[in-house]
Amino acid sequence: MQNRYAGDVGDFGKFSLLRSLFTEPEYCLGVVWYKYPDESHNGDGRHIDYLENPEYKQCDQKLVQGLSQVVTGERSISHLEKLNLLPSNTVYYSSTLDFHTIYTTQRKADITARRNQRNKWIDNAVVATVTCNVVFLDPDNGLEIQSIPNIHQMYSGKYAYYSEVRSLLNNKKACVIYHHLNRNNSHETQIKFRAKELKEKISIPGTVFALRFRPYSPRVFFIYSTSNETEAIRQKINQFLSSSCSLGWDTYYEL
Repeated sequence: MQNRYAGDVGDFGKFSLLRSLFTEPEYCLGVVWYKYPDESHNGDGRHIDYLENPEYKQCDQKLVQGLSQVVTGERSISHLEKLNLLPSNTVYYSSTLDFHTIYTTQRKADITARRNQRNKWIDNAVVATVTCNVVFLDPDNGLEIQSIPNIHQMYSGKYAYYSEVRSLLNNKKACVIYHHLNRNNSHETQIKFRAKELKEKISIPGTVFALRFRPYSPRVFFIYSTSNETEAIRQKINQFLSSSCSLGWDTYYEL
């Protein structure tokens, strides 16, 4: 997640999903932003015309109004947090993953420093969300990729690693993970592969649900529920997809 994306259509998708699934009193939500320094090499973050679409307003007018304030004002993660779009007991963890801008070389000392800082970052995220029973992970690009397998690599801050998902999911009811889809394979193939890999790597009894949010630049939200919570989440997903907020959502899959 980068500040420059705040309020775009991707934020509507993530907040709409979380507001629909985890607002009951039995849930305490922790949001781990995976905040990455703003980049300027592309035009990402410009997908904001949904704010004038009456169908989005029909789904959740309060959400649209809140995100409009972000787009017309300060586009930042901190602004999103101040709007109280999620329940009042929500915990936010927004420490920046900017180690590559501080330790910039491939010397052993810098590699070690990046690794240590990343481990400290995730340890702090676990501590920050210890009272939560649901966590949402919002990496800039999504789950780890083969070309950047190590947390000390220069662009590792854009990804959530399976070891981190496992640590954050431990003793929780569910973990929701943002993942950006690419053009290398069909979306269905990517979703099924990632769901299988996620379940194998995490190895906590439960079910992986996957929902695609397709406007502009398709992304998938994986929901890893522990066994005791699976049926409740399945029902909530079905209710969500049959509501007016199903606009832009499809490719429901579970494993």
